[in-house]
Amino acid sequence: MSPALVLGDVVDPFANVLIKYDFNTLSKDWDSNTPAYCAPCVWTTDLSLNTLNQGLHYGGADGTNFRCFEGWDSTYDYSLSRTDLSQELRTLSYDVFVRDNMIAEISGVCLDWQRPGSSSVDSIQASIFWQDAGGAVQYRTSGPVALGEVGSWSTLNLDFSSGSSALPTGIDTSGRQFHVELYAWGQDGDALYLDNVVLKGVCAPIPEPNGAMLIAAAGLALLLRRRGRN
Repeated sequence: MSPALVLGDVVDPFANVLIKYDFNTLSKDWDSNTPAYCAPCVWTTDLSLNTLNQGLHYGGADGTNFRCFEGWDSTYDYSLSRTDLSQELRTLSYDVFVRDNMIAEISGVCLDWQRPGSSSVDSIQASIFWQDAGGAVQYRTSGPVALGEVGSWSTLNLDFSSGSSALPTGIDTSGRQFHVELYAWGQDGDALYLDNVVLKGVCAPIPEPNGAMLIAAAGLALLLRRRGRN
């Protein structure tokens, strides 16, 4: 059992965070969107935009810099069917690489958002893509999520809840590339403010063979004990 928090304990702000883009260190509209944090088990590319425009402003969800992204679709025009891991038009995306000696569990995306006006996009989805053992591209997606409120910051969790295949976990993630995309649309396709774009998940080194054997043996012993009670 984990010890209870007591006064003075510091909660890890990066618990359950694999990658975070917060824009706080940027100074110009055209600066690259480099990651503010990357867990040691993975490495990632900059957050890139394909045919979108971006601006940099101050006063985001945490009181610091945020990005304004413009040029989204006014109606849904997005395909989850892919032949490779390249970026779709009018999206934000980044690639995630799990290191060879590591494993990861990826659960979804979290972000802070604001619609600055009634003509702003009013729907968003997050999707993740990868190639299976046969080279075919598989995906998981949050599906469309409505963005209703105008003029204030809100936090949204987008879990990869459905798709063409189960998202790889454990040893099946080691050395693997994943492609994450954010797509927004609706109304006039106008500006959406984004801040603190996070890829949620956990990671760890691949267990040593002896450690893995001990875990397996403990699990077998527990199973046999339960069967003996029946």
